[in-house]
Formats: sequence, structure tokens, C-alpha cells
Amino acid sequence: MTDSTLIFAREGRAGRRLVVNFGVHSGRQATEAEIYRLAQSLMDDLDSVEIIAEQRFEFAPDMEATVHQVYVELPPGAEGQEERLISLLEEWAEDAIGERRRIVP
Repeated sequence: MTDSTLIFAREGRAGRRLVVNFGVHSGRQATEAEIYRLAQSLMDDLDSVEIIAEQRFEFAPDMEATVHQVYVELPPGAEGQEERLISLLEEWAEDAIGERRRIVP
């Protein structure tokens, strides 16, 4: 992984994809409840949404990495909404990441 930005856009399978580098900033995967909360917030602006929560392992002779990312595949017709959706994703990610930081063991 080369981009430590919290959220960025790139081409996905069928169009634009918004990527949340969740694990880089949280040190963990997004929970199922957090994914459902994200879907609910996006459904105010979209008719449908596909969210992919990925855990990927990368290995090389001198390195190991676990990558936790959340992808939002933008549906057809979401053109022009990317900036607003990125803002929603930032709010969601910052809330989800901050929520766990407030928990004291």
C-alpha cells in the first residue's frame, strides 16, 4: 500500500470507487456495525450502494503487512456527488476511529 491518505478515489470494477484506508488510521478492521452505519448515511444520497470491507495480507522477504480498507463502489448516476460522498466518508471514518480510542480498558 502506498497511500496513507484517509480517503481517496480511484477507478473500481464498474466505475468510481472511494477508498477508506481504515486500518492505517485505526489499526483494526471496520466492524460490521460500523459498515451498516456507513451504508445508512450513504443511502440518504444514493439509491443503492456496494460497500466492500477488505483485509489483505502482503508478504515479502523483508516485510509483512496487513491492510484493512473499506471500498464504496459508486453506482451509476453518482456523478457530481463524489465530493459530498467523500465528506460523508470522512465523517464516518473519523467517528468510527475516534469511538474506539475513547474506550479505556
